[in-house]
Amino acid sequence: MNIARIDGEQIPEQANEVVYPGGEVSRNSGITRSSLTKNCIALGNKGYGFIRGANNSKALTSKDTLPIQGMKELIQDKSMIMETSVNVVLSLLPENERHLRGFSPQEQNHIAVPVVSNHLKYSEDISNKLDSMEKELEDLKIQNELLQNQNIQLKQTMDKSLNNRDENFSSLIHEVQETKRIIPSSQEKKKGFFKKVMFFSPSI
Repeated sequence: MNIARIDGEQIPEQANEVVYPGGEVSRNSGITRSSLTKNCIALGNKGYGFIRGANNSKALTSKDTLPIQGMKELIQDKSMIMETSVNVVLSLLPENERHLRGFSPQEQNHIAVPVVSNHLKYSEDISNKLDSMEKELEDLKIQNELLQNQNIQLKQTMDKSLNNRDENFSSLIHEVQETKRIIPSSQEKKKGFFKKVMFFSPSI
């Protein structure tokens, strides 16, 4: 019987699951060893537990490869950052598969996962999640375009209003200046008129 180790305790390999060393998973999945290590560390930091091989290296089961492969697809195909990809894949896992460290070795022996059907369901969940995210991004893009158009229209309206205000202000200044010019001229004409009247008036 193959022996694996979780948190320092030896446990027998699950009867319905094969335990793979990290190097084999790296070769079969097309993930570089360094990327595999980073993905495992990121998952572990979020509470996901991995069993350990006899030499204390990570030994991955079939169900462990699902979130790792999912992270690879999200990072490479969807250009997600590591943190976001971890949150997405863990949100799609059943609760008992997110925190394996919470189970005793005896309980782990009774955790059975149908690998093929689980992989198909996981892939479908990932696809649905991505479709939902793409729709949200598209909606945000449309809203952003609408806001940009509204901003353009608002700016045009404000520019037009400012231009009209400037024109009205200039017209008002011109009218005031014209009025100031006309008033002295009118007063001079009145003075000249009175002088003429007084000049031609007969003396009493």
